[in-house]
Amino acid sequence: MSLRSDCRLLAQSDCLVLEGIQMDIEKIKTVHSWLCNTINNSFHMLIIHPQDILNINNKLFEIIYDIRQEFPFFSQELATIKDNLFTNNKINPTVCGQGIEILRVLQNVGNQEKADIWRLVHPRIVSVSKQLFEDGHYANAAADAFIEINDRVKKLFLKVKPDETRIPDGHALMTTVFSENKPLIEICNQTTDSGKNTQKGYMHMLAGALSALRNPRVHANVSISAEDAMRELMFASMLMYKIDEAVLYSNIKE
Repeated sequence: MSLRSDCRLLAQSDCLVLEGIQMDIEKIKTVHSWLCNTINNSFHMLIIHPQDILNINNKLFEIIYDIRQEFPFFSQELATIKDNLFTNNKINPTVCGQGIEILRVLQNVGNQEKADIWRLVHPRIVSVSKQLFEDGHYANAAADAFIEINDRVKKLFLKVKPDETRIPDGHALMTTVFSENKPLIEICNQTTDSGKNTQKGYMHMLAGALSALRNPRVHANVSISAEDAMRELMFASMLMYKIDEAVLYSNIKE
């Protein structure tokens, strides 16, 4: 299969939307930039320091390993490129050019995937979490999503009870506002068993999310992976969309 035909397959593949989070775009950018600078500055005519060769080979190996399942063709091509990129401490310009092209395509695919992922996330979560996530602050990105949920529900609480001076927080806030028995805000029709179960279920999910996913991050320096952060952001987004439904159903103006 040619590089061009494989690119077409990548562009058409629906499975890229969520799987690309496994691909380390920053690592790809680093190697791509180094190869471009080497070619542009005619460093291929010079002896390259062994440590630089080792660093690039290690990063290429990591990229090859990361993409081996999603993009097996590119993984195999990069493996061949890695084996032939350096000879006698000099870089092969032809092989370098091939590597630059493949890494450029992977960057474009990765950037498109990230854009597609954020289209699935609630706009309020995007506004507080996207930049943090893209800057690598994964735990903060996830925590801020649930802080945003908490802040929104506090404002909704005051919409329903404007004279209240004591505003609950976190778990207590969610069980008060979305109570299964006397909710301040109904998510859906409570006259059916299905409706009652929906109200109860989302009350527990919201309360549990604030206890398990917001509170520990606020009080401690926690580190999580990009994958775990995105899963939490998707969960927060689902809850935020459900709050949208509750606001609409209960006819509340925010």
